[in-house]
Amino acid sequence: MNKMVKTSALLSTAVILGSSFAVVPASAATYKTIKWSESADLTTMDPSAATDTVAFDALQATGEGLYRSGKNGKPALALAKSVTKSDDGLTYTFKLRSGLKWADGSSLTAQDFVYGWQRTNNPKTASQYAYLFSGIKNADAIQAGKETDLSKLGVEAKDDTTLVVTLEKQMPQLASVLTMAPFYPQSKTFNEKAGKKLGTAAKYSLSNGPFILKGWNGSNSKYSFVKNPNYWDASAVKSKKITVQTIKDQNTGYNLFKGGKLDYTTLSSDQVKASKKNKNYVNYPQASSFYLDFGRKQVSAFKNLKIRQAFSYAIDRQTFADKILTGSGKAAYSFTSAGLAKDPNTGKDFAKSARVKGAISYDKKKAAKLWKQGLKQVSTAEAKRVKNITILTDDTDGAKKSAQFLQSQLQNNLKGLKVSIKTVPFKQRLSLSQSKKFDVVISAWGADYADPSTFLDLFKSDSSFNNGGWANAAYDKAETKATTTDAGNDKARYADYKEAEQIIEKEVGVAPLYYQSYPTLTSNKVKGVIAHSVGAKFDWKYAYKK
Repeated sequence: MNKMVKTSALLSTAVILGSSFAVVPASAATYKTIKWSESADLTTMDPSAATDTVAFDALQATGEGLYRSGKNGKPALALAKSVTKSDDGLTYTFKLRSGLKWADGSSLTAQDFVYGWQRTNNPKTASQYAYLFSGIKNADAIQAGKETDLSKLGVEAKDDTTLVVTLEKQMPQLASVLTMAPFYPQSKTFNEKAGKKLGTAAKYSLSNGPFILKGWNGSNSKYSFVKNPNYWDASAVKSKKITVQTIKDQNTGYNLFKGGKLDYTTLSSDQVKASKKNKNYVNYPQASSFYLDFGRKQVSAFKNLKIRQAFSYAIDRQTFADKILTGSGKAAYSFTSAGLAKDPNTGKDFAKSARVKGAISYDKKKAAKLWKQGLKQVSTAEAKRVKNITILTDDTDGAKKSAQFLQSQLQNNLKGLKVSIKTVPFKQRLSLSQSKKFDVVISAWGADYADPSTFLDLFKSDSSFNNGGWANAAYDKAETKATTTDAGNDKARYADYKEAEQIIEKEVGVAPLYYQSYPTLTSNKVKGVIAHSVGAKFDWKYAYKK
């Protein structure tokens, strides 16, 4: 980051594969193709529409914004070569590098940022990640439809290489969020030509980053990233090609790795036990929380606090982590993930310092009591409906095992409850969640940047990510204070977030389950992959395979 700009955001850590990693000129050697895997299909290449880790991995491979998460996990200037900030902290002036190009050879200018940001904030685009722009002048008003003139958004191209960003409140997390895909530039010419097909296949996506997407038709499970010769920092990109394939079955991935046909695969609990001494075993901790979200639209009884508490207390999270997740998660006792950021008021992990002891825990006697009480507080029809619920989850092996464990816990500890399981592809689970067509869904959130707001902003009553429909006025008030009056004071801001965290725990807005990590086999021949605990999971810009 340019020394003229200071930010109080606590930034992420990153792991670089290969302890002896050093920058090697791309021309110094010929490297082999890296063969990667993802556990879910690629959903979109539209930076305004992406919501999941697979899409963000792909967009980070093919795109770039003003900043990029560096090798140390901190935002480093990328398409911007310098930035200055006004004394009041509300105006940022970015100077872009000269000669920037899109992969098709056309010029990339400051106006492409203006267009991309306006498009993401336009309500017609329906971008779920537009909420991250909150704090940029008129972003909230535009998203709410109160301001219809997109040019009023606080971003302006003074000339081809000068971009001015105007805030209406201080944004301590600004540099971190600017690394993310929704803040990438977009080509108006290309987008208008692609029309509604934008981002639905490789030919309808345009790169400005290290690689170009090839071979994805929108539904196939195999594609590749090839080096982009028009990338401004192409000399730092060593790999000519990275192949990716979707592998939902971990046994398949394990066997392909053993056969030398994959360089990366995630592991099941049984595979973890057999692989811990393997020289290729790597476990990547994530600032990511899995939780149960309650569908109040389909099951109105979930508006009852005691029923939500009963569900939460009925789950033995430690056994879940030890017996089912083995290596891929730790029991969660807060919504905000552990390992995300330190609380400046205590110097401790925020998730730990904010936790309400006993609010999220296992107590089957309390669960049974609250269940009985809650059923008496709702109507007969509501009670009948909540006794027959379906857990929605992904169709992967791990997701199925998790759902089966939860099914057993809930049915054994809540008398009269019948739980069914519905498994669907990842993309469909996202769609059903967003359209609120679920009883209970196993959902997850991975931190986009290292600040409590990345979790706690999700459950404001008007958040587009609040799929379960939970609402609490005190929670909204604390969130609003953190992003307005207290935005420039870290201690006050973290106190507000602590209040919000404690409210969602006590009110069981959602029921936290576990903090995620990724036990894997990652070839020790692959060097330079940057693994982030927040935002896009992997960055292959500097990756190479000997």
